[in-house]
Amino acid sequence: PNFETVKKRTFLIIVSITGIALAGIIFIQFYWIRNAMLLHEEQFDSRVRLALKGAVNQMYENKADTCAEGLFCNRGCLEDNIMPEHGINVSALRPIINREFSEAGINQSYVYGIYRQNAGKTEYISKPGFEKQLLRSSHVASLSCLFKNDQLMLGVWFPHEKNLAMQSIFWWLFVCFMLLVVLVCGFIFTIYSFLRQKQISEMKSDFVNNITHEFKTPIATISLASEMLLKPSVLASETRAKKYAGIIYDENIRLKNQVEHVLQLASLDRGTFNLEFKSIDIHQLVQKVSESYQLLVKERSGVLRLHLEAVNHKAYADEMHIENIIVNLLDNANKYSPEMPEITLSTFNRNDHIVIAVEDKGIGISKENQKRIYRKLFRVHTGNVHNVKGFGLGLYYVKRLVEAHNGSIILHSEPGKGSRFEVSLPLDYLNHVSPN
Repeated sequence: PNFETVKKRTFLIIVSITGIALAGIIFIQFYWIRNAMLLHEEQFDSRVRLALKGAVNQMYENKADTCAEGLFCNRGCLEDNIMPEHGINVSALRPIINREFSEAGINQSYVYGIYRQNAGKTEYISKPGFEKQLLRSSHVASLSCLFKNDQLMLGVWFPHEKNLAMQSIFWWLFVCFMLLVVLVCGFIFTIYSFLRQKQISEMKSDFVNNITHEFKTPIATISLASEMLLKPSVLASETRAKKYAGIIYDENIRLKNQVEHVLQLASLDRGTFNLEFKSIDIHQLVQKVSESYQLLVKERSGVLRLHLEAVNHKAYADEMHIENIIVNLLDNANKYSPEMPEITLSTFNRNDHIVIAVEDKGIGISKENQKRIYRKLFRVHTGNVHNVKGFGLGLYYVKRLVEAHNGSIILHSEPGKGSRFEVSLPLDYLNHVSPN
């Protein structure tokens, strides 16, 4: 395996191990939280059981108290708050339970009742309608010390018991959750940053490769033409000397333009580009650019069509930069049309704006790449790094300059069907002419 494959594999291993470790930490945290809740429930249950046993002991100690207001009543007592069969004054029972719960630090609302252990129904319940909950409750104490033959149980059910454990550890749980969120977000951000830096590094490498390739050709051509000019036979012929001098001049212009592209990138990054706004006729500018660009398209047996339909075509803008925007869009349309390019350059008005549209029938742009084409140094992959010339600066430059003009750019594209870029610029209101 090559070095890049090894690096990628190492990165995946590190990410996998880190992800497993993070998942382990999250699992352990939730395991501890669950155990803490179970422990709290067990402690609560123990306190309730002890309190109930204390209440039963109080009942045992007061079993001789058989007056009407006491804990027990004789069998002839038939008042509503008396269990006739066992003579328990349930009204006097609640204060005993309340006192025991208060001493145990239990201050939750509850429903209490008395039932036979295996009968499946209550003999008495303080709040009717909760019989099933009371019978399922684990908070019970036997009354066998008072009623040996009946297997009676004193039970208590807490309506909000499930929330007690959560309330007791709420803030710890909240802090733990926030720390986990920070940890997970930090992990995701680190991975994203690494992948983003890797992508930028690849784009810069691609840029360096392309700029080296683009500079190499004119430098080699200038070197060869210079060598030819040094030969006496070439200098003796004025025609041949002019030919090689012309080659040197043309290649020098080409190098200059390429350097300008790189400088444009630097100025865009620093935000130091200057715009000289003035009223310009977009139609005149479009015709000027199309006339010079027709030759490049015809060299590839293509065609460049003009459809100038804008009624109001004056804009308040920087003429040089608007011209560069149009040239960049035409250049893209030409470069990404495999053969015999068909390019349409049109204008129209939309909502007090003039729209300059450049449409081609080239390779098109996928949905994924449409989100990235305006990024600096990004180039649509076409299989070979150098089969389409450029530095990946054109559309980045276009978007930045269009936004600097308070305009917008829209792309419509489908792979294999071509692309359409629409640049919308505000009209020059001083030269706004209403249609007839």
